[in-house]
Amino acid sequence: MESFTEETLAAATKEIAAKVLKFQDFPKKGICFYDLFSLLHDPRQRSLVFGSMLYIIRRDFDGKFDAIAGLDSRGLALGLHLAEVLKVPFIAVRKPGKLPGECASASFKKEYGEDTLEIQRHCVAKGMRVLLVDDLLATGGTLSACDKLVETCEGKVAGYLVLFTITALHGEKMLKYPELVKTVISLSD
Repeated sequence: MESFTEETLAAATKEIAAKVLKFQDFPKKGICFYDLFSLLHDPRQRSLVFGSMLYIIRRDFDGKFDAIAGLDSRGLALGLHLAEVLKVPFIAVRKPGKLPGECASASFKKEYGEDTLEIQRHCVAKGMRVLLVDDLLATGGTLSACDKLVETCEGKVAGYLVLFTITALHGEKMLKYPELVKTVISLSD
């Protein structure tokens, strides 16, 4: 993975945005789906994605979080790798019935329906500062549910890191701490 600076971050984001595959009308008519897995499939793009995210974490969140939570499903792939590189605990945020033990749950509305997420209560210690990681911030429903999950378990939201933000949807307004949102690539669609 190459060393990142503000200049290489700008070049990387431009390349990632050009290479990501987009699928119109998926998973529902009117939705343009940005396929993270098309980027993770390509070794160079994968390196740019993780390099960009690590650079932003080190620049904006260094010393401000204790664990990383990855959101089902694409955020799991991103968050697990970032947590491994940074040697911090990883917390999985999953759909109902996927995690054993006592779980907290939160339901929410997203751009194409309703959903519920769960987190294992034992993974979030009282006062733990959790960085929430996902691939996309659209309407804000998923990350907003994670605000509730972390705080239900007596943790604290340290911030949000997403690969893509669809700026026209203003999803950050749904979040408890909109000022803590960091994104690699802002999209206008």
